[in-house]
Amino acid sequence: MADILFSSTFLCVGAGALVAVGVYRASESRNLNHIPSVGSFGPLGSYWTAIKSLTNSPKIVQEGYNKYKAAAFKIPNLGHWVVVLNRDHVDDIIRASDKELSFHAAIDDYVRPVYTFGRQIIDDAYHYSIMKSQLTHDLSAVLPDVADEIAAALDETLDLTENEWKCVPVLKTVGKVACRAGNRAFVGYPLCRDSDWIELNMQLTSAIIKEGFILSLFPKFILPLAARFATKTTNRVKHGARHLSPIIIERLKRMEEYGEKWTDKPDDFLQWCLDEGKEMSADLLAARMLAINFACNSHNVKSANPQYIQPLREEVQAIVGKDGWTKEALAKMRKVDSFLKEVQRFEGNASLGIKRRALKDITLSDGTFIPKGTYVCVASHAIHHDPCIYEDPDTFDPYRYVKLQDKQGDSSRYQLVAVSPESLMFGIGKAVCLGRFFAAMMLKLMFAQIILSYDLKLGDISYSASLCIGPAIVANSSAKVMLRRRSDE
Repeated sequence: MADILFSSTFLCVGAGALVAVGVYRASESRNLNHIPSVGSFGPLGSYWTAIKSLTNSPKIVQEGYNKYKAAAFKIPNLGHWVVVLNRDHVDDIIRASDKELSFHAAIDDYVRPVYTFGRQIIDDAYHYSIMKSQLTHDLSAVLPDVADEIAAALDETLDLTENEWKCVPVLKTVGKVACRAGNRAFVGYPLCRDSDWIELNMQLTSAIIKEGFILSLFPKFILPLAARFATKTTNRVKHGARHLSPIIIERLKRMEEYGEKWTDKPDDFLQWCLDEGKEMSADLLAARMLAINFACNSHNVKSANPQYIQPLREEVQAIVGKDGWTKEALAKMRKVDSFLKEVQRFEGNASLGIKRRALKDITLSDGTFIPKGTYVCVASHAIHHDPCIYEDPDTFDPYRYVKLQDKQGDSSRYQLVAVSPESLMFGIGKAVCLGRFFAAMMLKLMFAQIILSYDLKLGDISYSASLCIGPAIVANSSAKVMLRRRSDE
């Protein structure tokens, strides 16, 4: 009876919160009257545009980008308005401090990490410094293990017999291989091959985004109560801790026993966290590892262009045959690098990027006034398809960036990991993706091993490579590809 009464009270308060959101949106709209909007007008019209943007965001953003050119414009979200900025505003975002246009405040509102991961992830995000100082600078050390895991994961996941063509789901297969490979560097072998651990982490992205969206509908004062019903954080952390606990106990024992003389100490993210000495409990480290996996799972590549495989395969064969699976070998794969960067540009992972929330009133360099509390984003997908920036932008050109490197003589500017106001796949400025070097290494290793070891074809299957869920552009879960183990490898 008490549970029923508690749930009824929660629903009533939730309904009141939604009404409050509607009132807030009307007030917020008046504060942004000086910025033109896209879509239907009026309270009901803006809600209709917001609903349409759930599945058609790139088209709506493109409409505003084409109509207002260099000016900012606003589009309605279900919970608030978003001011969309263009290429010329990117420098304003780079210059602004986190006390003016805050990445962390925007992410907090979007994912609610205090409730979806745990407060300690926000209060002490020491894993960022580890990612920057250890993972990024130690790629050569982790690369052999990651390459080994990719090969093993492909072999076990595909389970192909000799000369057999098999139709496999792209998103599920690539997701599983990437999760195993990433966790080889995060928690080491053999946990990276534990099916339950992998399943837990593969479900993270959709679970966190769903929970964060639900929590975003509620005002802050009710979030602790709403989180009890809307999140499964405690269950996730306890689930992960059951896997990590025996590993942590054994490693702490060896650290105490051998100290600096532990010669075969694991070289993975979990061990780096233990070496930091800030967290020793399985629960805290499980939450930390889940947060790292969530960040890693956000990068994916969608591609339906098997006609380009042969020249890419020839490049990989020549380089790996000489240099093996090394960091130096990956750096020489210019065509593969260009292909993957072009897929990211052409498909993209979001219609809107570089999300920030204004923590104070701010005026941009062109005079655009952004009131405190406003969410701003950059029209990243439209920028990546702007004919003033890219030649023939709506045509997929696998060697676009090789040509630009050769033409302008600046190889680093057009690499997969490079960021600029025209290339926003990994963000930009102070909040640029710290894990992009590791993510790029994984993408190149996976792609290179697949084209080297397997034949690919689409067969008679037709599908849309990507789907839109709000501003996110995600791989189509129904997409399939035909694979066969190559006999001349």
